[in-house]
Amino acid sequence: MNVTCVGGGPAGLMFAILARRAGHDVTVLEQRTPAESFGWGVVFWEGLLEALDRHDPQTAAAVRDEAYRWNDQVVTMPGVEDVRLPSYGYSMGRRRLLELLGTLAEQSGVCVVRESFSGDPGRLAADLVVAGDGVNSALRGRGDFGTRLVRRRNMFLWLGTDREFTSFTFPFVSTPAGWVWGHAYGYADGASTFVVETTPETWSALGFAALGPDATVRRLEELFADSLQGHRLQLRASAYEGHPWTEFVEVHNERWIGGNVALIGDAAHTTHFTIGSGTRLAMEDAMALADAIADQPDLDSALRVYDRTRREHLEGVQRVARRSARWFERVPRYIGRPAPEFATLMENRRSPVMAHLPVGAYLRLTGTAASLPMIEAPLRRLLARL
Repeated sequence: MNVTCVGGGPAGLMFAILARRAGHDVTVLEQRTPAESFGWGVVFWEGLLEALDRHDPQTAAAVRDEAYRWNDQVVTMPGVEDVRLPSYGYSMGRRRLLELLGTLAEQSGVCVVRESFSGDPGRLAADLVVAGDGVNSALRGRGDFGTRLVRRRNMFLWLGTDREFTSFTFPFVSTPAGWVWGHAYGYADGASTFVVETTPETWSALGFAALGPDATVRRLEELFADSLQGHRLQLRASAYEGHPWTEFVEVHNERWIGGNVALIGDAAHTTHFTIGSGTRLAMEDAMALADAIADQPDLDSALRVYDRTRREHLEGVQRVARRSARWFERVPRYIGRPAPEFATLMENRRSPVMAHLPVGAYLRLTGTAASLPMIEAPLRRLLARL
């Protein structure tokens, strides 16, 4: 089978590797080199490494060897002791991940072509076209996938820093206009991702709409001085026109397939960055599509299986991600609690009931469940139905 992957992100490259190892002829069309890619570090969890072990041990070994492990989540607030939540996860520079996957793809015999493609997929000499061309997918726009785009309300921007955060850190900063906070995690020696988020009301009152990229970074360095400890924030300003802030865009599709085109990664779906699953889900899409092709008797059947099973799975993940996003959009509702309670609320932000109960009532209810292990699981099932 001839396969063309439009887009050389983690999803497209992962599928290209698996398809080529299965004996298919694979071409990847990607206009950017890894050095030109946008983003700092990406985060993932043990489950991705285990899935890679099952599907392609060589890729698993390469990712595991270079993965950066961070330990614990830390919530910092002005004037109080930091709250540490036991946890761990992995991260890697997005550029480095693309280099690894690109090298493995080429070594396996994938033809990687440095060019873009936004035309009619029918022009490609391929039995299967994999549309991995991102949130603003041009190929998706040429088909009938029932696409719906939803903008979340908070403002955010992706930054890097030369301070290495060895724990996933959430610094909350109080300003006269409201709260601003970060999501910071190391991904290599001396390098971290530093996502800044705030409500649109605070963003507007602080005057960020009128600040260009450089002034924005300098102002944020002032606000987060305690967390940065003398280190600098970094912005790839060339990626932006005007101010660098944006709102997160949720991508939903009623169908992930159309003819011989299959959507994958951000072209098929997005999940809010506060659950840290974008890269994992994109690579799992690739594995699911490769599995369907290997297991089904023909391509049409494989695409139908991929569409049904993967889309059903993502519907649940996106519900959870919306709860997480909504929690951060309502930070003012929770921020007045003592730091340990606030950290607990943040840790439980995916709860289906938290937003529907008074904050104190939710804390009392979950506290009761935690103190009575014998009824904890049934109580949680009850809460999930509320």
